[in-house]
Amino acid sequence: MNSTHSQAIKTMPKIHYQRQVNGHKKSTLTKQLKQDEIAVEEPLQISLSYYNLQKLHYQTKILTLTMRTPGEDNALIYGFLLCEGIIKKKNDISACEFKVISNSNTDTDTDTDNNAVCVILAQHVQPDWKTLDRQFTNHSSCGICGKTSLNALQLKSPTDTDENLTTINNDRIFELPDQLRSHQAIFSQTGGLHAAGLYSNNQIVHIAEDVGRHNAVDKVIGLHCLSNTNHKMAVLVLSGRISFELVQKAIMANINIIVSVGAPSSLAVTAAKSFDLTLIGFTKADCFNVYNGDWRIK
Repeated sequence: MNSTHSQAIKTMPKIHYQRQVNGHKKSTLTKQLKQDEIAVEEPLQISLSYYNLQKLHYQTKILTLTMRTPGEDNALIYGFLLCEGIIKKKNDISACEFKVISNSNTDTDTDTDNNAVCVILAQHVQPDWKTLDRQFTNHSSCGICGKTSLNALQLKSPTDTDENLTTINNDRIFELPDQLRSHQAIFSQTGGLHAAGLYSNNQIVHIAEDVGRHNAVDKVIGLHCLSNTNHKMAVLVLSGRISFELVQKAIMANINIIVSVGAPSSLAVTAAKSFDLTLIGFTKADCFNVYNGDWRIK
């Protein structure tokens, strides 16, 4: 097991109940004591250290606290800040300094430390704190609340303004769920993680798993940002439903095609239409639904 997997999985006790039916006898419950491999969920506090142009020195401010599966934290940070419009490229971040925040009030049977990172931004990167403070007033492991508005997205500018002419072959779409599933190593052990992948050049080039589907997308976009390989013509592949927030992240990363095994929300479809993004859901081995942008399917 590699270091990423060891961080993401914890062995914990469980009591297993199973219904047993013997002929016409009444069903009974049998109990077995076992252990199970559980997907880890832990907090990550993200702070930004930015250069104050008035005071002419760096100062630090907490940006957000997110619940995530440990592993690929650098990618999560890069992808998250890119999708929020805080950075636009890899060189906008000078360093990421991780530290441990002790939590003495935590039960001894659970984790006793929170994770924290201070992201040191390049001097030219100036966060718009008035906007950020409004955006990050409320958080949960399901994503950032209070942002389901197309108006907020329309005020942001994508990280890459180059024209994206990505297309995809009809037959390739049918193959994507199985391709993504074959890369979900942690899900295979725990059954408890969402996955996101980037498909380019007839293969999955990046894969990320997390308890939060929004984190999985941030991680895979961050891996793309940190990679030295250029995959401009990439397709975002998702293991679950398509929310507005995931469409927003694709738009910010200049990804024009989303393929998912799950259903889109109404606002996700509206956002896809507003930004001319190809949105494909309910993808199986023999069928898929196109909610917008069928002209990119060849």
